[in-house]
Amino acid sequence: MQSPGPGARRIASAPVDDGAQAAGGRTIAYEPGIDGLRALSIIGVLLFHACATSSLTGWFRGGNLGVSVFFTLSGFLITTLLVTELDRDGRIDLRRFWTRRIRRLAPASLAVVIAVTLLSATSWFDLRRSDALAATWSVTNWHVIVGGQERLLQTIVGPLGPTWSLAVEEQFYVLLAIGVWLASRTARPVRAIAIGASVAVATSLAIANTVSDWAPRLEFGTDVRAAELAVGCLLAIAWRGHREQLTTRPSVAGVADAVGAGAVAGLIVLFLTAGTAPWLLRGGHVLVALVSAAAIIGVLVHGRLHRVLAVAPLVAVGRWSYALYLVHWPVFLVLTEGRTNLDGVALVAVKLAVAGVLGVALHLLVEQPVRRLHTSTRTTVVSWLAVSALVSVLAFTLP
Repeated sequence: MQSPGPGARRIASAPVDDGAQAAGGRTIAYEPGIDGLRALSIIGVLLFHACATSSLTGWFRGGNLGVSVFFTLSGFLITTLLVTELDRDGRIDLRRFWTRRIRRLAPASLAVVIAVTLLSATSWFDLRRSDALAATWSVTNWHVIVGGQERLLQTIVGPLGPTWSLAVEEQFYVLLAIGVWLASRTARPVRAIAIGASVAVATSLAIANTVSDWAPRLEFGTDVRAAELAVGCLLAIAWRGHREQLTTRPSVAGVADAVGAGAVAGLIVLFLTAGTAPWLLRGGHVLVALVSAAAIIGVLVHGRLHRVLAVAPLVAVGRWSYALYLVHWPVFLVLTEGRTNLDGVALVAVKLAVAGVLGVALHLLVEQPVRRLHTSTRTTVVSWLAVSALVSVLAFTLP
């Protein structure tokens, strides 16, 4: 679920961190085109899942790659936020970082886990206790892997299955923040961050081609998927160093805009056709990340692509994307053909409409109010741990 320092064009927004704040409480300037890109990604995911559960399995076969775009956006925006803080203050305040991340991510996620757990007392869901615990503590991806082939479908197709990607992001945030903090203690911190991200990409590619032949291990492992986030980190460093050239030279900006538009078109084609091709698991996700990086740069130079993606409806969907991602899968599981007497396109439309309403409600009633709170680090962390513990206790009431 994330901006350079002072300059003509500064940004804030991320798959799960739109409107991020730098240390000291100052909001980094907002970039609506990034929300537009997020909107395309979440639309791809929603259509992929809605069609797959509505007897339209051949439609939007690669919409799951919207998650890959989210990963790269997250890496780019969180790295930009951290490097901005480093440039300004000469240090990284990890306590403040954890406070922002917890306040931004945990409330909506825990609200959905609570709702799904309570509804599991009905015939709507078949939720396992271990799945609820894994989602609560952001380890669903490793829970899927450790469960093996026998329990794979129970978890990943269960109501909290999509939390695997949130777990990957949150685990990466921990490593990234620590890495940037360590880099800040070196003579050339930005170079150290770039080296660390490059090593992460290379290591992830190596792991993807050596660690296993079991597809779920390659699809859900943080060590494998970290490459997509690390590409975003490298993009943040590159943008920091070349922003002025890209935004002040019309010819260069024009090329970046055109390449970005081509990248967005390529992503849409992938969303429509890619499916779960084996090449994606052997390093192909890094290629998707590079396409995503080109799209991000295309947005940031503020050309035609930015104007297209910054239209109000796309921006709105992008801002709701985290909540939509959290609620959509449980909604889709409830709205079956048997319960609705619908199928095909009509069922897809109903699923999208209901998920949209609930997602916006979650965004407005939980996400936004909590983000506006000005709580101390201690209060934030203690509240998060207490609520997570209570959710864990609630999970133990499951059979």
